[in-house]
Parts: sequence; C-alpha cells; structure tokens
Amino acid sequence: MLFEKSKKTLIGDGSYPGFIHAVLAEVPNAASPRGPLDFGSLIYMQTANAVQKRLAEIMPGDIILLDDVKFKGHKGLQIYHQNVGTDEPLIAVVNDFEAKKSKVKVFQANQHVGQQTVESASYRLEDVKSGVVKVFRVLEA
Repeated sequence: MLFEKSKKTLIGDGSYPGFIHAVLAEVPNAASPRGPLDFGSLIYMQTANAVQKRLAEIMPGDIILLDDVKFKGHKGLQIYHQNVGTDEPLIAVVNDFEAKKSKVKVFQANQHVGQQTVESASYRLEDVKSGVVKVFRVLEA
C-alpha cells in the first residue's frame, strides 16, 4: 500500500532512516526504534561473506541494514559489482526472501536526485564480499 502511495508522494523525509520511521509509524503495535540504527531484535548478522548470527529466517516486514557493503557475483553470464551503503547505511524493509538463492528483495528510499520515492531492489547475501549486513525483527510496543 505504501509502495503504491510512494509513486505519487514522498514517504518520510526521503532518507533511508526517514523512510523506515514513516513505515513503522503506519504499523499498529510496532515499537519505535531504540536508537538511530537499532530497529528491534537482531536476528541475522553477516560480516563480509561470514554469517555471524542467524536466529531466525528473514521474513517480509523485517528491517535490513547494509553498511558499506560490496557485492560481487554473477547475473546470468555477466559479472557484476555493486557498492551499497557507502556514505550512510542503507536501511530498507524486506519484501521477500528466497532462502535457496540467499536473495533478499526490499523496499528502500530512492536516493536519486529529484526522484525521492520508494524503489524495489534485490540483493544476494552470498555475493557480499565486504561490509556488514544486519536484519532486525521489529518488536511489539
């Protein structure tokens, strides 16, 4: 619902944290973030290509934080490189998670100049070469 609304209007203030705060404000009984980068219970943490913590499966509605993450992998026959969260951590809402492919699909604030809306993106966690990935489960208030 917010994704459709975002095509016409700005959700939050256009920043990654502003988008997350606006989304959580729309969820009944969702606890407010405890800190600037603490969105609930940490259920998954990955540093570079090593999983440090996995307490539960990643689910839609979880909050993902990508801090200075570099991806390198294959899309079809092509090799790709992607850097995410280099200036500030990218914070997004999980839309879907494919455990077999280790692929997370997210809704995130679109940071392109003049287009501050919400965009859909996907990231393969097995392609992380450096940086930190954290996934939070939002707690009830």
